[in-house]
Amino acid sequence: MKTSNSNTKLILLHPYIQKQGSSNRLWLLAFVSFFTIAFLLTLIYTRESITTKTTAPSTAVSGPAGSAIGGPPLPTTVVNTLLHYSSKSNDSYHMTYSELKPISDVLRKCSSPCNFLVFGLTQETLLWKSLNHNGRTVFIDENRYYAAYYEELHPEIDAYDVQYTTKISETRELIASAKEQIRNECRPVQNLLFSECKLGINDLPNHVYEVDWDLILIDGPRGDGPDGPGRMQPIFTSGVLARSKKGGNPKTHIFVHDYYRDVEKMSGDEFLCKENLVEYNDTLAHFVVERMEENSFQYCRNNDNNITSTKASSSS
Repeated sequence: MKTSNSNTKLILLHPYIQKQGSSNRLWLLAFVSFFTIAFLLTLIYTRESITTKTTAPSTAVSGPAGSAIGGPPLPTTVVNTLLHYSSKSNDSYHMTYSELKPISDVLRKCSSPCNFLVFGLTQETLLWKSLNHNGRTVFIDENRYYAAYYEELHPEIDAYDVQYTTKISETRELIASAKEQIRNECRPVQNLLFSECKLGINDLPNHVYEVDWDLILIDGPRGDGPDGPGRMQPIFTSGVLARSKKGGNPKTHIFVHDYYRDVEKMSGDEFLCKENLVEYNDTLAHFVVERMEENSFQYCRNNDNNITSTKASSSS
C-alpha cells in the first residue's frame, strides 16, 4: 500500500501588502482628480476673461509715457478756466489770452487722440499737457538739465533735450544753404533721422520722427542775442515733419510764437510758406501745412502770396 507524501502549503498575505496596494490606487485617483478639477477651473476662468474683454468698452489706450490716450474731451468750462488763469499769470513771459485761444481751439477740434509736439518748456507746459489730456504731448527743450528736472517734478510730462547747432547771426547763410540742398539733404519730404541738413534736427528719439503730428508749437529755443540758437531749426524741422506724414490728417497746424522777430518771420516765410499762413497777430503765427509727395522739391508752391494781417482775437 502506497502512502501519499503530499505537503500542504499555506500562503499568508501580510496586511501591509494589501494596504500598500490600496494606498497606491488612492494616490492615483487623487492625482487624476486634482488635474481634472484644475483643468475645469482654468477653462471656466479663461472663458469668463474673454467674455469680459469682449464686452467691456475700450475707452483708453496707454501712451508712450504711461498716460491714457483716448476718451472724452475736457468740458468747455474747464478749458475756459485753464485759459483764464494761465493768461493772468504774474510771470512776464507768459502768453496772453489772444495767443492761447487759437492753439486751444485747434486742440479742441483735433481728432482724439491728438498728437501735439511742443518746442520749448515754458510757463504754459502744464497747460498744453492738460488741454491735450487724452492725447500724446511731447516737449523738446535745449537744456537737458532743465528737461530732466521738469520730468522729475512732473512725471506725467514727456520731455527730451536737443543740442541746437545754429546761431542767429548765421540765419541768412543757413537758409541759403538749405535752399541750395533742396534736392539732397534738405528735401521737404524725408526722414530727418538720416539727414545731414544743417537746419534739420536729427538727434531726437526715433519715435518722434514716426508720429504723424497734428499740431506743432514752436516756442523755443532762445531767440535773443546774435549767439542764441534761434528757431530756424525747429521751424524747418516742423515743415518737414508736416510734409512727410504717412497717415492721419494730411494737414498739420504749426504755430510760431514771437513771430514779430526777424528770425522767426524769415524762417517761417521760407519753410512754412506765406500761402499756408492762415492767421497771425503781432506775436503768434498760425500755419497749416499739408502732406506732400515724396518726390516734391519745393517748400512753397507760391512764394509771392500776399497775406492780409488778421488779428487772432477776431477768430475767437
